[in-house]
Amino acid sequence: MIPAINTLITTAIAKRIFPGAVVLVTQRGRVIHAVAYGTTMYDDPGTQTVTLDTIYDLASLTKIFTAIAALRLHDAGMLPLDLPARFWLPELANDAITVRHLLSHRSGLAVQLAPLARAGAHAIRHAVYAAPAVHQPGSVTEYANLNTFLLGEVVATVYGGPLEAAIDELVCAPLGMQYTRFCPPPEWRGRIAPTEWDWEWRGGLVHGVVHDESAYALGGIAGHAGMFGVATDVVRLIELWLCEGAWEGVQLLRTETVLAARTPQSPIDNQKVSGLGWMLRRPYMGPAGAIAFGHSGFTGPIMIGIPTADIAVVVLCNRTYPQRTPPPPRHIPVIAEVVHAVVTTTGCAIE
Repeated sequence: MIPAINTLITTAIAKRIFPGAVVLVTQRGRVIHAVAYGTTMYDDPGTQTVTLDTIYDLASLTKIFTAIAALRLHDAGMLPLDLPARFWLPELANDAITVRHLLSHRSGLAVQLAPLARAGAHAIRHAVYAAPAVHQPGSVTEYANLNTFLLGEVVATVYGGPLEAAIDELVCAPLGMQYTRFCPPPEWRGRIAPTEWDWEWRGGLVHGVVHDESAYALGGIAGHAGMFGVATDVVRLIELWLCEGAWEGVQLLRTETVLAARTPQSPIDNQKVSGLGWMLRRPYMGPAGAIAFGHSGFTGPIMIGIPTADIAVVVLCNRTYPQRTPPPPRHIPVIAEVVHAVVTTTGCAIE
């Protein structure tokens, strides 16, 4: 256990940054910190004590499940990254956007999905498929849900079945995930941390259904959001990359694919940079920002890998409860300090 993490998380709960959290840290596959903190809804009626088995809405961590599925299809020779996405999605208006552009958020498209949610799934798909590029594809890195939404559409098409089946077969099952999936069944509800009170649209507590508005409109299943899971499952996403694509003796991804995914896909200048699916050089990575990879989700979950030390950090929380706060998210500095505590305690190299 890392005592400094206990102080950081309990202080954040006291400041009502989030009601509870699970923090899991591994090094070379060995658990060095695994602690559950707080409750699912502060002291509100129906709240529960957070445990290591508490299930959280993974929000945009879903994007990594989609990216892994795409990269496994790529390694199988079924999904060339530099072919236009339109090859598989003929209704897509822009024929210059490649799969690599979608993986690295460099499509040049700029459609916000959330405002379209109440208009329904058809409106979302039409707006994205018909959108003109505002930047030349490949020229600007601009993180957006629509990129991984389209990537999910490509994955489902290449796989030849529903996206949830593709992710289960290509990601969750090989990694032995037991409590991570889209659309959690009713019997999981008691273990799921609610995300927000949404009286305006959904008429109450968002609990056991996806928080992301556009993914909700799409039936809870989309390339960019919709997965729920536990920390012990989520950490396997990071550990797969730390093991260079191997898992329990099986090479799920080629080593060169893993290295490419952790490499900036655009010049490192003033713009944010991404790998293939993974985010790079983000504030929540703290002192490891120059060498780490990871991803965050709107509802609060964050996962980070530090390859030079084989360290995986997973923090699951529901920072949107009871209501989302204006940007910037208040939990980001807390997670950066968690990474600092991990680096300091382990004495790992971050250069």
